[in-house]
Parts: sequence; structure tokens; C-alpha cells
Amino acid sequence: MKCPHCQVEINPDFKEYYIGGYENEMFYSVFYMRCQNPKCKSPIITLGKSKQADRGTGMLYGSSITYQQIYPIGSNRAPAPVEVESKFAEDYNEACFVLPFSPKASAALSRRCLQNIIRLKEGIRERNLKTEIDKLIATNKLPSYISDNLEIIRGFGNIAAHGMEDQVSGEILDVEPNEAEFLLDVLELLFDLYFVQAAKAAKMKAALNQKLTSAGQKPIP
Repeated sequence: MKCPHCQVEINPDFKEYYIGGYENEMFYSVFYMRCQNPKCKSPIITLGKSKQADRGTGMLYGSSITYQQIYPIGSNRAPAPVEVESKFAEDYNEACFVLPFSPKASAALSRRCLQNIIRLKEGIRERNLKTEIDKLIATNKLPSYISDNLEIIRGFGNIAAHGMEDQVSGEILDVEPNEAEFLLDVLELLFDLYFVQAAKAAKMKAALNQKLTSAGQKPIP
């Protein structure tokens, strides 16, 4: 996992503190650790809940355990790269921030961000997001690893059923398990393709042109 404070890869080493059973027959524990990065050492606190708990050992167990990071507030995802234009980065960063509290809201922001990328970077504008994804894939301009993941997104139940009409592209809809996180992962791939790699290529070209100019040669247009 990455430390939500410094974004350095660390090993999960949480200590569990059982706090008891409450409403809806759920049991709760607080999980605590400090970042192992010597330059960080910041605390990380997560709330866990489950339908099963061993009161003798004071530990949750079973496949029903879910976790919510409560400190620091937000997800442990890094913000959008600096190369990403603000109109896309703002939706992505907010989707990351609200993910632990509302996957539905996070997915809505991610869907809007995805639709804006397709429309503004590729000029594809259709009546709904599903059709726009279809058109983008059909251009054959994307690497297969991105097209394959977009195919998964277009098959998500809410997109397939609702179509995500223009006026509700950011509507709050139910999300399937892991959908909100997966949408953010795919946006990261698109950011790298449309912004990070493009900026890197432009920088390489500028460096080459500087060398050509210094050598008295004509720069590449």
C-alpha cells in the first residue's frame, strides 16, 4: 500500500483495537499504524466493521469486513499529475477525496471526468457516455490495455442501463463493487496517455530543437 500522507510504498502493519458491537448487528474495530518511511512516520487510522467478531481475541473476522480510512481524510490515491489540465484534475481529485465516504459520488465525478476527456480531447460527443466510449474505442487510437479497460467500464450496470444522458452525466447512481476505484484507475491511464506522455514528448522535441539551433541547423516544426 501507499502511505496516504507521503505516497511512499509501505507494508500494512495495522494494530487492531476492538471497540464493540453496535447498530445493525455490526462489530467495529479501529486499525492503527504509522508510516514506515523515516521522513514521514505519520499516523494512519482506519475503521473496520464486520458481521463477525471474536470477542475473546477482540478481532473482526469473516469475508464481510469493510474498511474506511478515517485519518487522514480521503483516499490514499495521489492527486492528478501536474500536467493534467485543471478542468479534468479537479473532478479526479475530488473523486479521490470522497471515495472512502461515498463511492457513488466518487463514481459520478469520475464518469463526468471521463466524458469530458472523450469530448474535449477527441471531439466525440454523443447522446450518452456508453455510446461515446464505443466511438472512442472504434477509433483504434488507444493502446489495447486502455481499450480493454474502457470495455469493462461500458459494461458496468449503471452505464449500460441508464446510458448517462447529457444532462445527467454526473448523476448519483448505485455503483457495482469496486467500480468507483476502477474508474479512477482508468482515468489515471488516460491522464498518462493524453497529458503526461504528451508533455514528455513535447519536452524531448524542445530539447532536440535547442541542440539543432545551437548547431546552426533548422529546428523541427
